Amino acid sequence: MTTQPAPGLRGLAPGVLAALGWQSCQVVTARALSTPRVVLCELDEREHARRQEAELPPTADALLLRCRAAVDPAFLERPSPVRIRGAVAARASWRSARANLAEFGAFGARVAVLPARVARRDAVRAEAIYHGFGLVTAEKPHEVIQSPDTYVSTKRTWVHRLVEEIVYDAVLSQKPLSAGTWAAMRS
Repeated sequence: MTTQPAPGLRGLAPGVLAALGWQSCQVVTARALSTPRVVLCELDEREHARRQEAELPPTADALLLRCRAAVDPAFLERPSPVRIRGAVAARASWRSARANLAEFGAFGARVAVLPARVARRDAVRAEAIYHGFGLVTAEKPHEVIQSPDTYVSTKRTWVHRLVEEIVYDAVLSQKPLSAGTWAAMRS
């Protein structure tokens, strides 16, 4: 699994993050569960400092994580170096946003940023409510049509830890996200 880092989304994201109340989040792109996603997270400074002191880099590879867990089973029980708030997919259609975010429900909130005419459709709103997706309009000022479910199970598996490690790796290797990269992620 690979990561593509990004410190923030130009233009669209600051307003979307403000509308959601997530201004303090870092925004990174990460390929988690075989799909590139825009993930919002916060670095756990204490655990990050512990990891840096122990010279423990992110374990963003499934095989390497399984090996590390075999050698040090307590590693999986340690606090995560990042707190994942959720994932955001800015798309032109509900179908493509839903497809990008569908598998992420176990890890954080899911928010679809859609054109207002799409986000306000009754069928889209009903499905978003049913599945716990948030809906935000793409046009400024960004309007939260539906708040996302923020409940995430407290039971963590090694897959949860793997996603956390992938996001942590993305946070540590951040580079500016170009407008072209953001546009490509939207398509």
